[in-house]
Amino acid sequence: MNNHYLFISAHLDDAIISCGDYIDSLVRAGQRVTVATVFTGTGTGTDLSLLARILHKKFGLSSNVMKVRREEDINACGLLGVDTIHLDLQESIYRKDHSGAPSYTKLDDLFRGNYETELDVISEVAEVLSTRLSLTDYERIYIPLAIGRHVDHGIVRIASEQAIRSNIELEVTARLIYYEDLPYLNYGQDTQWEIELACHLHPVYNSLPRCCLKQKTAAILAYRSQIGLLWNSRWEMLRQVIRHAHSCHPPELQLDPNTYCFRLHAMSVPEQIPFARLVPENF
Repeated sequence: MNNHYLFISAHLDDAIISCGDYIDSLVRAGQRVTVATVFTGTGTGTDLSLLARILHKKFGLSSNVMKVRREEDINACGLLGVDTIHLDLQESIYRKDHSGAPSYTKLDDLFRGNYETELDVISEVAEVLSTRLSLTDYERIYIPLAIGRHVDHGIVRIASEQAIRSNIELEVTARLIYYEDLPYLNYGQDTQWEIELACHLHPVYNSLPRCCLKQKTAAILAYRSQIGLLWNSRWEMLRQVIRHAHSCHPPELQLDPNTYCFRLHAMSVPEQIPFARLVPENF
């Protein structure tokens, strides 16, 4: 019997950039995969904040920004053979506070990791995840660790945990798996993530064939508007993706030369994680 796996993504690219190769390996194994992206709603035209307008310029888009980005996501996911769900909430650069002012006016503010002002958004996301997605239909649910501390990534992590814990039919430790946020991990600025974001989790090393990495980079390139924002060039993206794929191979794990390691984090026993090859002895 084929299983159905759900990847919850904050933005239109996060899940594919972070674990497109792992997703590809699931599809190659005959499993069904769905990527549900939370923040896909459209910002309102002339009412956009200066930060949103600056980022739109970096995207190389002047109109129909979220429509174009949703199409990019559908194309990228289509390359991997996975289903897409867009939940249409507004991401941080479009949100307003109770007075109608932009919630965020500086790019650095998006990475403060402060959720006190976002409690209403967390509740809304948890409600949408619970009502729009049939969470019990999925064998495993993959969510971001929120490495890099982007506020939207943290909101999605907290809200996903709340939505799953509130469902009495779901066993959290067996169902929930965390993925590392790329490219933010590769930027190297969040040096405390293992202590602060993964201290109660265990790394699980998975063996993937090299062909999955090629498919992942092809899918990332489908997000044309994001390449220049996240990397200086497509070549930098390719180098970073390849370098990362070879960076988390523990020396005690022997791999076939045609495979490489992909790391996840989990509370569940290793037998429940597809392609798991190595977990710590204290798992």
